[in-house]
Amino acid sequence: MVSPPAPTVRRALSAAAWLLVVLAGLIAAVWGVAWALEGGPQPSADAVEEAVHLDLPDGTEVVDADLTQAQPPMPGDRAEATVRIEPDEFGAFIADNGMDAPLLAGVTPAGTASGVIPAGCTDEVCYSATIVVTDDAVEVDLTVTLL
Repeated sequence: MVSPPAPTVRRALSAAAWLLVVLAGLIAAVWGVAWALEGGPQPSADAVEEAVHLDLPDGTEVVDADLTQAQPPMPGDRAEATVRIEPDEFGAFIADNGMDAPLLAGVTPAGTASGVIPAGCTDEVCYSATIVVTDDAVEVDLTVTLL
């Protein structure tokens, strides 16, 4: 019977180096997935306004936007955006886009009012939206389909 080779320092160092390479690869893979999921910077309000073909008031903040399906714009493409509009400007947003008055549906668990803007269409898009009303802003979650 042949006995196993005796452990040596060189084998131990080689095994340690391979373990470090594998560990570094795992860390890089986790970092890469996190970086991919993080996404890039949010588009400007002007870019969102152009993509959804709706007028946004000055001072509108883009919270989140997915405009990838609407690039380049083709009939049937969809765009989704969540924007924060100042309460004083919300009425102008509704009026400028010819939308029906929002319907309040209830209260969120955080105690803020929530509701919907009835779905409708303009000459360029059909839209639906939900809203959350806070003291300092109205958050509008828009889904738009290009015509």
